[in-house]
Amino acid sequence: MDTERGYIQLIATGGTISAGPDGPLRAASIIKMARRLPADVPIRGEDLLTVPSSRFGVGDLHRLAERVNEAVSDESCLGVVVTHGTDSMEESAIAVELLGAPTKPVVFTGAMVPTRDAGADGPMNVADALDCVLSESAHKLGTVVVMNQRIHAALDVRKLHTENKDAFASGDEGPIGLISPEAVEIVRQPARIGFRSSKLEESVELVTLTTGLGGARLIELAAQNGARGIVIEAFGAGNMAERATKAAACAMEEGAVVLVTSRVPTGDMELDSQAAKAGLLPAIAAGRRLPGPSARILLMALLGEGLDQEQIRTLLIQGS
Repeated sequence: MDTERGYIQLIATGGTISAGPDGPLRAASIIKMARRLPADVPIRGEDLLTVPSSRFGVGDLHRLAERVNEAVSDESCLGVVVTHGTDSMEESAIAVELLGAPTKPVVFTGAMVPTRDAGADGPMNVADALDCVLSESAHKLGTVVVMNQRIHAALDVRKLHTENKDAFASGDEGPIGLISPEAVEIVRQPARIGFRSSKLEESVELVTLTTGLGGARLIELAAQNGARGIVIEAFGAGNMAERATKAAACAMEEGAVVLVTSRVPTGDMELDSQAAKAGLLPAIAAGRRLPGPSARILLMALLGEGLDQEQIRTLLIQGS
């Protein structure tokens, strides 16, 4: 029976955090393994998926967002914790943010070390995620990622290491908050786009520019295959070779929306003069330059809601 205060919904989707000694852990076991649990708030667990996040498809993102939206719509639900594989966690987090714009805390967490191994970080991460949901200071953060005692906004977060427990970062400004067993401290308010989409358009490609013509050819191929959107990870602060710029401009003439970010993880960006003249759009939203995978999810959400090139241009310029 739930207390008058309400309950927290934990949605398990698989990943390293569910790698137990005898096979995949169910949600009930993930809750039991938490380093600490709230004394007066029940945790409801459910198993939505049991797959590595590297195998997620767009349909899985829709399914997850739909379930999160359903959970937070219950007046008694205080917030949601999603346990998730770390491979594509930042993409799922921004997808849930854009497909729901949640008004209650939605906290993604996972593990870098399997739960079956010594030094597993999942038990502490789950405890921290639950504390984050219950913290009054976290109620307006929207969707966040909690890993290694840090809170990252969905718009900022990026996985930067394949093994370290401290694998996630938030660009130049750092995490929006810190968690200890004693307190949840929010050091800055997160940037949020303030846009809600009904679905993700799947035909959006991500192309990283490299030395030579490979990147330009991939842009051309994406346009030929009918991509409705293309995200380009450019060199440096937004530099592109002439052929890549021409390919992107041609793709836009054929109806694709093209966003440009940098393949460099941190630092500001500004399109080079030729790219800007061609009408390409920097992948900057709410004052944040998005990494390629997150920019792709954003463009999928904008196109999924039916926005055209000019509407997307206006929304991004107004929010930058």
